[in-house]
Amino acid sequence: MSDRKRDNAMEKPRPARGKLKIGDDWNAITIIALSQSSPLKAIAELVENSIDAKARTVTITSGREHGRHFLAIRDDGDGVPRDAEGRPDFRYVATHICDSVKRRLKADGRAGLQGEFGIGLLSFWTIGDELTMTSIGTDQHAYQMVMRRGDPSYAVAPKRALFADRGTEVRIAPLLEGIRALSGE
Repeated sequence: MSDRKRDNAMEKPRPARGKLKIGDDWNAITIIALSQSSPLKAIAELVENSIDAKARTVTITSGREHGRHFLAIRDDGDGVPRDAEGRPDFRYVATHICDSVKRRLKADGRAGLQGEFGIGLLSFWTIGDELTMTSIGTDQHAYQMVMRRGDPSYAVAPKRALFADRGTEVRIAPLLEGIRALSGE
């Protein structure tokens, strides 16, 4: 064996350093969403979002519309934070899973915020198949975002409304089989 090969064989491996990174974003999102197993906790997460938006009134409605069972959480809070054009920034909401604005606000000293992990919205997977979130922009027009269980895409569009209500509505439909009998108890 040559001296060079012997020296290389005797060298200790150098420690490697780096930062962890997600290899497959959608797989990680799916794992996070499926880790949220309690529908009651999911509803509580959505109500906490309303509280964090300074809502004074939060209304939870369960019903049936167009043959589909639904659950709706409506509040009179500040709504979804706005983008540069004054529209609800649904794109930010959908593309910053695990990047909580609330965690940064807490670090800056804002008290009374409930959430901090940026995963609460994904908990709708424990309730139903589709989430529709509606909020108004500074132009007083309603906009909505639609996300579907198991689907990595989302859609944002204006929503036709005679009167745009202040705050946010989250509607989940159709409900999963075991959730349809969920009561206020």
